[in-house]
Amino acid sequence: MLYLHYCPVCTRIHILSGHRTSCPACDNSVAELKVPYTTYITWGVEERRNFLNRCKEPASLQRLSTVYTLHKYRPRNEK
Repeated sequence: MLYLHYCPVCTRIHILSGHRTSCPACDNSVAELKVPYTTYITWGVEERRNFLNRCKEPASLQRLSTVYTLHKYRPRNEK
């Protein structure tokens, strides 16, 4: 499945397969977003731009992001 992830370093939204924890461009941590891929692709350019701007704000990003359940329970040294 495809999931939306936001990288605060690249300031980009990535559409990645699976629940990823690192950015494919810069290898820093990404935040998995709650918005489903199927919803995101129906948005127009302006809606996507507004969503990206909301992701850039730390408080807003915290509300928009989620933690994949199995990642919470996996040991930190495991990839």
